[in-house]
Amino acid sequence: MEFLDILYEIDSQLGETDVDAMKFLCKDILQAKKKLEQVDSGRELFDLLMNSDLLKEDDDFLLAELLYLIGQHSLLKKLNTNKETVKEHLPHYGKISHYRQILFEISENITTKDQDEIIFLLKLSKKIKRKASFLELLNYMEKVEMISEDNINTLEKVLTKVSPDLLRITTTYKTLQAQCNHNTNAMSTTGPAVPECETEDLQKPQFSIQVSHMEKPCDGSNTESLGVIVQEVHSEGEGKENYNANIESQVGDLSLNDDEPAPDTSSKIYGMNRKHRGYCLLISNSIFAKSSPRKGTEADVAELTYVFEWLGFEVVTFLDRTANDMKRHLSDVSKRDHSDRDCFVCCIMTHGESGTVMGTDNEILSISEIITYFVAKNCQTLSEKPKIFFIQACQGKPPQSANPIEKDAAATDKKYVPSIPDDADLLIGMSTVDGHCSFRHVREGTWYIQALCANLVDLVPRGEDVLSILTKVNHDVSQKAAPLYYGKQMPHPNFTLRKKIVFPNPGRPYKPNRQMVTMI
Repeated sequence: MEFLDILYEIDSQLGETDVDAMKFLCKDILQAKKKLEQVDSGRELFDLLMNSDLLKEDDDFLLAELLYLIGQHSLLKKLNTNKETVKEHLPHYGKISHYRQILFEISENITTKDQDEIIFLLKLSKKIKRKASFLELLNYMEKVEMISEDNINTLEKVLTKVSPDLLRITTTYKTLQAQCNHNTNAMSTTGPAVPECETEDLQKPQFSIQVSHMEKPCDGSNTESLGVIVQEVHSEGEGKENYNANIESQVGDLSLNDDEPAPDTSSKIYGMNRKHRGYCLLISNSIFAKSSPRKGTEADVAELTYVFEWLGFEVVTFLDRTANDMKRHLSDVSKRDHSDRDCFVCCIMTHGESGTVMGTDNEILSISEIITYFVAKNCQTLSEKPKIFFIQACQGKPPQSANPIEKDAAATDKKYVPSIPDDADLLIGMSTVDGHCSFRHVREGTWYIQALCANLVDLVPRGEDVLSILTKVNHDVSQKAAPLYYGKQMPHPNFTLRKKIVFPNPGRPYKPNRQMVTMI
């Protein structure tokens, strides 16, 4: 594929906020400041970078660096690289300054409420337009010299009052700056403290880079760039980071069919650029006519609501419905107009048996029937769009338990063979494999749903696709064991997807409103 075609494809997957972020990160390396301000698309930015000799067919690392820093990791494949490789070479080849990176990282973690408070504290209400982004606020602060590469004291003062947890980012930056200044002074008087790295000593990247553009650490050593440090701020541990690095290599094992996926499938992504993200339908049954109550399901409903609203979905919730009620709600939602929506999500939490879920009247509904409501022939406005189903229910008979860990199952003599409709663009996330039970804590919710929510919050901002996230969910759930019966659970995704599903980064921290969730 021609280089310009690759740039065109990358631009088609970038949103307005992505372009604004890259423009901000490029402020220090582009001389044409006025032209940069007028950039409205990725293509225009790429043209500007190429005209400035910063982006070439045989030197595309700057673009890889930008995509890495803004969290568009899935697009790195178009440059024949990945986030691990970019991270490894940032200390040697990175062009974006530490200063620019920390400002961007802070902007990614500032809420609208935080921003309003900062504008108030800085007395900028009349200077900043009402719906300005935090990056626009930072641009203004630089313009009037409130902040600069050598002075971020004003920003630190307001963060101390508004969001003190973000001071860890500025502290790391100031520590590196002090180290740079110290080493620069030492080299100017006594020569380098350590030998300069020779070009041939550096590991050759897997993609083309002009070595003449290499930016070495300020002290001549292999000091890790702040970009790498900032990217790791949200990581809970090295083991977790190492596991995430291997997620994508495991996705192929989840295929619904035995056939290997087409080689180019991973390079395609479903569009997520319509007016609305989509509906998220939640159905949760707790009280049953002939079965034990599903204590703890309210925790799942709450967490799913918080997470999918954070991801931009319109959440519609129904509690304690009979099988016929469930059919009616599914039919009603399928008949809605989804034209201006990117996708559809359905989460059903109830008792179940092989291939089925159960209404509160203990009548069953097959999973294949649930899905059929939303296939292309029955819901044309969802045609060629991803349709995602998460089913939290046992798929086999479990032993009884007086333990806080319970099983999502009810007694039934009927046996169903699970089947998936022969239709494209489906993803069905089952909480367990057929013939086995799934576990639910009576206060904390189900293992599967809680792991799903936690990993969506953790991995969506990193640019991971949904199948990769479900692989991580499999890993997390498989590590759990029910205390009394030492039972194990393994979730089971099935899919007929043609592309990857990558939810856009919400652009704000996950801060759920722990008030009452509205139910229907």
